[in-house]
Amino acid sequence: MTILKWALALIVGGFLIMMGVMKFTGGAHIFQYIEFKAGSAGVPFADLAYPLGNYATGLLEIASGALLILPMTRQLGATLAILPLLGAVIFHLSPLLGVTTPEGFSDPAPVAALAAGGPFVRTDFSTGESNMLFMMAAGMLVVAIINFVVQRRN
Repeated sequence: MTILKWALALIVGGFLIMMGVMKFTGGAHIFQYIEFKAGSAGVPFADLAYPLGNYATGLLEIASGALLILPMTRQLGATLAILPLLGAVIFHLSPLLGVTTPEGFSDPAPVAALAAGGPFVRTDFSTGESNMLFMMAAGMLVVAIINFVVQRRN
């Protein structure tokens, strides 16, 4: 059981830390795409999706991943780890993001829009679309829930 607890904690924690770091390095395009879609739909405060939503989610992912990996805070981390993954799945199932999303930024990347923090337009994103991000979020949510149950067992 101890090996299983460590394996699950390292898998979920490592994934969350990796995804959180991407939010701070500019490699993630999803929050810019949410801002574009929400702005196009006239959703109030759509411009807060990037960079505020991007950085807040990244911080939650890194913190919950680190708490999950450390043995003395593992149960708290297991609980917190579900939040960003559940949020990702909910957003992917909403019209603000969708199950199928652009595979990344267009080539070349929209340097001016990124530097200005938006607004973003459709041509800022690649024309290739994929459901990979949704599948990763949904799959890791299932693993995080299993991890939560396993970590709660004594």
